[in-house]
Amino acid sequence: MPEENQQFIFNTDELSLIKNTFAENDTLLYTIRKVFLQFPLTDVEKGLVKQACTPEVVELLRKRMLPDLSSEYPLGQIPSLMTTLTDQLRAKNEDEMGLQFKAKILEENYLAQRFYDLEEIVTGAKQDYTSVNLKDLGKLEGKSKEEQFVDMTAYLFLLGYIDPMLLMMRSIAGEKKETIEQQKQRMTRNSSK
Repeated sequence: MPEENQQFIFNTDELSLIKNTFAENDTLLYTIRKVFLQFPLTDVEKGLVKQACTPEVVELLRKRMLPDLSSEYPLGQIPSLMTTLTDQLRAKNEDEMGLQFKAKILEENYLAQRFYDLEEIVTGAKQDYTSVNLKDLGKLEGKSKEEQFVDMTAYLFLLGYIDPMLLMMRSIAGEKKETIEQQKQRMTRNSSK
């Protein structure tokens, strides 16, 4: 159940964690962006992610970037990648939408694999998956027209989606207000629930 008067998908404790993780920490946001765009990370960058991103932080990123349908969201705040297809569904028939659906599934699979890689850095737990290469999605040569359409649709969506989601986390984080001691107290309080 959402908190009373909750206006956003994140509750008070989650907002506090976002602030304490991402406020004034563009280096971390750029490093996470490298994970989501499949750029190689240095050992120092992997260490930064491991130190700053707890499993709870990864779940907050997932809640914003690859959300599951949940009753925990406040009214009017149920997020889904599929909502980007709403206008197209009204204007196109099922044949025209088939390629859009394939692209959306590809986008979701890509984001899921990026979260697997982020979780591997944070926890060390490796998951097997069929890899989707972002750079390959952006290449048109040697593909059928259908593959070109699906891959390029997914490629352009992902490039236009990842940065705004990270910018949103930066915006939510704003300026740091909670002290380290306050954060420790809150984390202790949360872990005893």
